[in-house]
This record gives sequence, C-alpha cells and structure tokens, in this order.
Amino acid sequence: MDVSFKAEERELVVLLGPNGSGKSTTIHILSTLIKPTKGRGEVAGYDVVKDAEMVRKRIALMPQEGRPDPNWTPLEAVQWYLVARGMSLSSARQEARRWLEELDLWEVRNTPGWELSGGQRRRTLTAMILATEAQVIFLDEPTEAVDVEGKYKIWGAVRRAVKGGRSAIYTTHNMREAEQIADMVVILSEGRSVVSGPPSELVRALPFKYRVVVESTSPIEAKFKVKVGETVIAYFESFSEARSALPSDGRATVEQVSLEDVYLYYTKGAKP
Repeated sequence: MDVSFKAEERELVVLLGPNGSGKSTTIHILSTLIKPTKGRGEVAGYDVVKDAEMVRKRIALMPQEGRPDPNWTPLEAVQWYLVARGMSLSSARQEARRWLEELDLWEVRNTPGWELSGGQRRRTLTAMILATEAQVIFLDEPTEAVDVEGKYKIWGAVRRAVKGGRSAIYTTHNMREAEQIADMVVILSEGRSVVSGPPSELVRALPFKYRVVVESTSPIEAKFKVKVGETVIAYFESFSEARSALPSDGRATVEQVSLEDVYLYYTKGAKP
C-alpha cells in the first residue's frame, strides 16, 4: 500500500475507493489492528506501531462488520461500553442518553437488540463510538444497510462530534454521502491514494465540466469516457460540446460533473 493523508482536529476525512482499494486496511493500520508492511502512521501524535497502547487509548473504532450484542438494549450497549473504557457509571449514563437522543434511539433505549431493526442496531453502534471521549474516531461504512432517515441522523451526529473537537476517518461507497459530510476526501485505487482534497475543490479541478450518460450500445465521441457496466459516461469541457455529442436516439441528457465523476476519473481513467 502507498496511502498518504493527514486529518486535522475538527476535520472529517472520507476515504473513497473500489472494493479492495485499501480503505478498511488503512483504518485497520491506523487503529493498530494490523501492522503496516512499510511506511509509518501516526494518530494523535503517536506512532501506530511503537506507541500502539497510547494510540488505543485515544481512538474508537466502528468496524464495517461490527454489531452490538443482540442481548443488550441500546442503553445497556452504550452505557457499559463507556464503563469498559474507563468512564464513571454516572458519566456513562449521561453520555449514553445524549447520544441515543442524538441518533433518535431514546424511545427504544430499553428494547432488546434482537427486536431492533438493522438500521437501529447500526445507529446503536454509532452511538457507542460517538459517546466515547476518543480524540480520533474511525467509522468503516457506518451507514451500510441504514435507511435514508437513519443516514441523515448518523451524518448529523458525526458532524456534531467532529465540530466538538474530534477528528474522524470515515469510509463509504456513497458519493452523495461523501459530498454531504466530508471536509476532505481521499480517493484510493489499488492500494494507493491517488488524489485528495475538499469535495468541491476536487470537482472544480476536473478537466471536464459536463457529462453524458448513455447505454454502451449508443456510439458517442469524446476526449475522455469510461465504461461502467452497460453504461458509458462521456466527458466534455463545455455544455455546447456535450449537447452536440448527444446520440440521435435521444436517450441521454447533459449533466454537470460531481464527486462521482472525480471518483471515476481517478479510479477508471487518469492515473497520476
């Protein structure tokens, strides 16, 4: 792997990339679960290998495959997780209420985990992580299998936690999610960080401003295009150029580029 980025205090960094690009591996290295084969990583000023114990005291990790114990209620899960991390029982109760309310779980606080929906269980796990006093929080696809309303609740809670003084490293496959919450995006491809920056700046830096999406059977000429499944996305520098390239069958429209196009440009097209 060859991944390089820096997350500042009060900054939310989103890692984007195809499956197998190194997102989860990067989080596992920074959270001291695995050792890097080369290079080095620092979290809160501590080396993740030499000072692993110091790092662990300052982080909280929500793994992609993580699930709260189905025998625990949301209140029990958050409260006793905090106590296990060294928080007093009274403080744990206070923080548990704060974050369960933040994630709209207070009404089901005493419901056994096996009776909760998948989204509620995922939000419970998010509450467990955000309720800690960790300086750096790692969230590996926290909104996986969460409905639209639940996603907005998680986004808002994470943003408020970061605004309160923490740093967050967050992975997702959802481009809109990344645009919505990220202070900085790092795009990974084949184990390398290929580009990084604020989402709006990455979009502005693209050499193309418009795109046309067509079926792969419809011929279209463009200086740059990528094939995704049965779809071809062609890119153009101006609206007029894109419009003139529209196929005659009329089954395509001109759209402005977005973070999704930054992702496609660097993972399927350009190589820095």
